[in-house]
Amino acid sequence: MTAIVAAALRQRVLVIILAAALMVGGLFAYRQLNIEAYPDPVPPLVDIVTQNPGQSAEEIERYITIPIEIQMAGLPYVQAVRTISLFGLSDVKVQFTYDVTYERAAQLVINRLSQLPPMPNGVQPVISPTSPIGEIFRYRIVGPPGYTVTDLKTIQDWILQRRFKAIPGVIDVTGWGGKTKTYDIIVDLDKLLAYGLTLKQVLDGLNNANINVGANTVNMGTQSAIVRSGALSRRA
Repeated sequence: MTAIVAAALRQRVLVIILAAALMVGGLFAYRQLNIEAYPDPVPPLVDIVTQNPGQSAEEIERYITIPIEIQMAGLPYVQAVRTISLFGLSDVKVQFTYDVTYERAAQLVINRLSQLPPMPNGVQPVISPTSPIGEIFRYRIVGPPGYTVTDLKTIQDWILQRRFKAIPGVIDVTGWGGKTKTYDIIVDLDKLLAYGLTLKQVLDGLNNANINVGANTVNMGTQSAIVRSGALSRRA
């Protein structure tokens, strides 16, 4: 040890150069290192989740899970495809080999999903975040007295979740619990019969009345005014 210290004191310039090079190399490695709270050592795994509330597990399997599973067949570097069909939920896991990166594997899956035929009720399959175990932070929303779980869920979905996703490095924000705000319309069947209407006509009328329609322009001298019809439903 004494000889090493003595040699370092004699070669001060060389020691400083080596220390600076070690520091630069450490900083470069730190910036390139993929740090996760719980690193995922498994090969790339793309998780396809599809929700269709109201359908039984058999219907989910027949109309959603099997078509997606067939569409994933033949993808390069696929090692295994595992599926789960539950009430209102389909989960298809496509596991690749180490020969591809997650980004490449996800792109292959997205390309195949774009070729899927229309699914029941217009549902859309979505891909889960990169690492399902890369969780780094949990939080709980607490409001003042009088705030319901619906109000807190609305804050989570429309304010906090959007701001968190705008932070660099945040892949996804998953909310849990609470109730989603909905607007319910109660139909009086007796009045439908009295007016000679069907339920489909009521639904079509609601859909048509809840859209914005663009028209043309009205020329006023050197200026033009845009004419549009705003009909989006609002809470009174």
